[in-house]
Amino acid sequence: MKWLDEIAKKYAKTANSAFSKLRTCHNFRKSKFLIDGYHLEKIHQQGVGAAPAAGDRVLSLPELAKIWIAIERSKAGTSTKHLHLMTMLWGNRLSELRLARREHFDLVNDVWTVPPELSKMGNTIRRPIPKDIKPMLERLIHIYDDYLFPGASLNKPITISAANRYIRRLRDALPLYHWRTHDFRRSISTVCSELGTMPHVTEKMLGHELGGIMAVYNKHDWLKEQKEAYEHYSDALLAQVRKELKHDVDKAS
Repeated sequence: MKWLDEIAKKYAKTANSAFSKLRTCHNFRKSKFLIDGYHLEKIHQQGVGAAPAAGDRVLSLPELAKIWIAIERSKAGTSTKHLHLMTMLWGNRLSELRLARREHFDLVNDVWTVPPELSKMGNTIRRPIPKDIKPMLERLIHIYDDYLFPGASLNKPITISAANRYIRRLRDALPLYHWRTHDFRRSISTVCSELGTMPHVTEKMLGHELGGIMAVYNKHDWLKEQKEAYEHYSDALLAQVRKELKHDVDKAS
C-alpha cells in the first residue's frame, strides 16, 4: 500500500489500474489453488488512487484530417502508415489490424474477418472492405507474405509499444488537445451517427455484440449497411483532408 500510495501521489489513475491488475493476477493464482489467500483481498479498489474516467474524446473531422496529413507526411514505413490510416477509416481496435494476416482478407467479396483469437470479446468480427481502404490493402498484400503490418522483422507484426511510440511522436508534433488511437473508434461512431447511420450498424462497425435478445437470435452483420456508412465517413474525412491541404497552400502563398 505504501508503494501504491507513492505512485498515487502523482499518478492516481495509474495506481488504481496497477492495483486492479495485481489483484487479477492473485485471483488467478487462487483459482488454480497455487495460493490460499492474500492480503490484497482486504483492500477495496476505490481506496487506491482514483478510478480511470470513461473516455470521452471525440475527434472532429478537421482534427482527424490534420492527423491523417501528419501520418502521410511522416517518415514511417508503408506498413506503419497504412496501419494507422486504415484504423482511422475502419475504427477497429488497433491489435485487430496490427496482428492481421493476409488470409483474413477476402478481396473477392471485400470482407475482412477478425478471428475470435484477435477479438477483445472473443467473437468473430466481419467488416466490409471500403473503396478507400482496398488499394492500401492490395499494396500491403503485394509487398508482404503473411503479417501485413510487420515491425523490425518481416515475420512478426509491429509491436504495440512501437505503434504507440509512433503515435506519441506524431501527437507531440500536432497542436491538438490530447488524443490517442483508441479515440478513432469513438470518433467514427459519432460522425457516422451524425451522417445518419443506425446505431446497430455502428455497433457492428466497432465489433461490438448487440445487446439483449438481438445478441442471442440476430447474427446478421449488416455488411451492406456497414460499407455504405464507412464510405460516407471516408468521403467526409477525405474531403476535409483536401480542405486542410488547400488551406496550407493558401497560407503558404
